[in-house]
Amino acid sequence: MKKNFTLLLLLLLISIFSLAQDSNTELLKKLVEKNVLTQSEADSLSILSSEKTNRNEINTIEKIRKAFNTPYMQFGGYGMMMYKYNNMASTKHSLDARVLFLHVRGDIFKNFNYFAMYEFIKPTLTEFYVQWTPDKRFNLRVGQGKIPLSLENQLSLTVLESITNSRSTSSLIGMGDDVLRWQNGKSNGGRDMGILSYGSLIETKTHDLLEYGIGIFQGTGLVTGETNNTKDFAGNLLVQPIKGWRIGGGAYFGEATYTKDGEDTKSDHVRNRWIASSDYKSDRVYARAEWIKANDGGIQKEGLHGMGLFYFMPEKLNTFAKIDYLNQNTDINKEVTDYHLGINYYFYKSCRLQLNYTYSDYSKKWDARNTHSVLGQMQIVF
Repeated sequence: MKKNFTLLLLLLLISIFSLAQDSNTELLKKLVEKNVLTQSEADSLSILSSEKTNRNEINTIEKIRKAFNTPYMQFGGYGMMMYKYNNMASTKHSLDARVLFLHVRGDIFKNFNYFAMYEFIKPTLTEFYVQWTPDKRFNLRVGQGKIPLSLENQLSLTVLESITNSRSTSSLIGMGDDVLRWQNGKSNGGRDMGILSYGSLIETKTHDLLEYGIGIFQGTGLVTGETNNTKDFAGNLLVQPIKGWRIGGGAYFGEATYTKDGEDTKSDHVRNRWIASSDYKSDRVYARAEWIKANDGGIQKEGLHGMGLFYFMPEKLNTFAKIDYLNQNTDINKEVTDYHLGINYYFYKSCRLQLNYTYSDYSKKWDARNTHSVLGQMQIVF
């Protein structure tokens, strides 16, 4: 009885001093030395103290988050610090702050809300829209956001398996290397200003059978005014015949204004896309494949990527492999294939450490040498 009382008293003392973990450790060591506690009892108390400390820290974080958030205004964001090595670059090693996003969302009134997101490293308003969401079968969004094309384009960088987007997606779906960059000098992140309708139309007992997205856009990219008298169309349709497996496709028809090779001034050029997509997701496995066909001012382009990811520890540790092919001019076969391997470790919810290796194999028409690159990234989501 006396020993049980002593254990309860010690546990109370450890709880009071849970913020001073080092002191607890020293106290337990001394009690073991004096034979007041056995080593196994001390270890048990140490584990309980550590678990209580972690719970207190999580509760404190949630209290701070709630203090700054209301249904009308909820803040969040994420930042990424990236290390890069490339064996063919003039500066082979670099460490940079990659992105820092801050976003705010809120409900204006029932079924009517807004969202805005700003990037601070290269200051840009990346998203800003209001939307009406009366039913999962029909939602209407007006403003600047992602176009409804490509499964990968819909993924936030915080959940994308690799550190960077696939080259085929980046070059053909309005990101870093798309012709839209010639138009406004920006990496547009697959986003544009327009009107979008989206939703899930048919339900089964276990999942949504049919998803759609369709919209009219300016075709000018981020924070860029209209440059011609036409509007661009984008639409995508996905069927989920089996829970976890989706298959579908979409199209984009529009124009971009830029100076084409051989021209002296900017003019409007066709910018069309056709895409076929499929993905599969279970507790431990995720796989995705997409084929993209493009026409940029008469230049035919093609992209294809396929990837598979496996969780060694659900929501904690995964690895992936990806093959990514891009042909920037099918008439002359200007091709490059990227082979990716990577690992992701989540140390707290959506916060993770990432390590990617890429081997890039260029064709002769690309006028570039094959490269080996390594990327490392720390991601913090708040």
